[in-house]
Amino acid sequence: MREKDFDKGCFSAGWSDEVEHTMTPQQRKDLATLLLELQDMKKDFERIVEHKTRLDNLWKFYNGDLLVEN
Repeated sequence: MREKDFDKGCFSAGWSDEVEHTMTPQQRKDLATLLLELQDMKKDFERIVEHKTRLDNLWKFYNGDLLVEN
C-alpha cells in the first residue's frame, strides 16, 4: 500500500491482502495465543506493581515516613 493513499484515506480493494503478505509467521497468531500472551503480560505487570509498592514501603521505612498521622 502506498503511503500517500493511506494519508488520503484511500485503500485499495486488496489492502488486507497487501498487509497479510508483509506479516512474518511470528506475527500471525491465533486468538488463543494472543490471549495467553496478554495474560502473561498482565501477570508481569502485576508483579512489577507489587515490587514497586514493596520498594516504596521500604523507602518510607528507612526515611522514617512509614508512620503517617491521619
